[in-house]
Amino acid sequence: KGSSVLLNRSTNLNSKATAGIDPAGVVEMGGGDQTVLFLHGLFGSPEHWRSVMQRLAGQYRVIAPQLPVDPKPGRRQNGINAIGDLSDQVAELVETLQIDPFVICGNSLGGLVAIDLCSRRNDYAKGLVLAGSAGLFEKNPIGGMRPRPSREFVRNTVCGIVHKKELVTDELVDDWHSSIRDRDYVRFVLRVSRATRDRSVEKELAKLDLPTMIIWGQEDAITPPETGREFQRRIKGSKLQFIEDCGHAPNWEQPEAFADLLDEFLPTCFAD
Repeated sequence: KGSSVLLNRSTNLNSKATAGIDPAGVVEMGGGDQTVLFLHGLFGSPEHWRSVMQRLAGQYRVIAPQLPVDPKPGRRQNGINAIGDLSDQVAELVETLQIDPFVICGNSLGGLVAIDLCSRRNDYAKGLVLAGSAGLFEKNPIGGMRPRPSREFVRNTVCGIVHKKELVTDELVDDWHSSIRDRDYVRFVLRVSRATRDRSVEKELAKLDLPTMIIWGQEDAITPPETGREFQRRIKGSKLQFIEDCGHAPNWEQPEAFADLLDEFLPTCFAD
């Protein structure tokens, strides 16, 4: 299997791309001519894709950028007001790193960005994977969040996102709690969350004409299973797979089952 490498390619990134996606936050493994690009959700990170990436790195080049919705200083872009802003930055990264051909996988917010990109041009990617994607129906996981929320609020929020509660460690809660005590970050999260909920993708889904797999947690409380079925109905030729004992982040909660599904799907995308 390929080893993990944190990219340090700032000399190859144009100033516009560097201003959006931090090259130091891009995780890359594996190699070869075929690439899989992974996009995380609003509260996610490339780390939530790591186990899946390690499984695939022996056969594919796998890349996961830290989207500029990160609470860490320098990684959050306050100019992001619409999903298209994120999509443009991912498109710049794809061009800069010469990621072609590739399949794009997105969880939650990342799924919405992936849909936006693929609907612009049907030959943009070889395939699309959606996991708990936003865009049709999504419960607000941070409803009622105020500046400087309590640690208990943070724990309850995370427990509402994932089904496997053992993932909600004290360390994870402490990390999230520390991040969202920043008032500016809370405002930013609320703005991006609102943009996500306000963006409906019915028209974009009708445009999609590429191999598409929809992977959904059977116990997803944020985008319930019926949402996954609705995506399948709206995307021509798409396939839907449910993963049991799994909530809103199947790539993080059940990485082995997720990787098994990708092992079956990806060769069909790169067949030509």
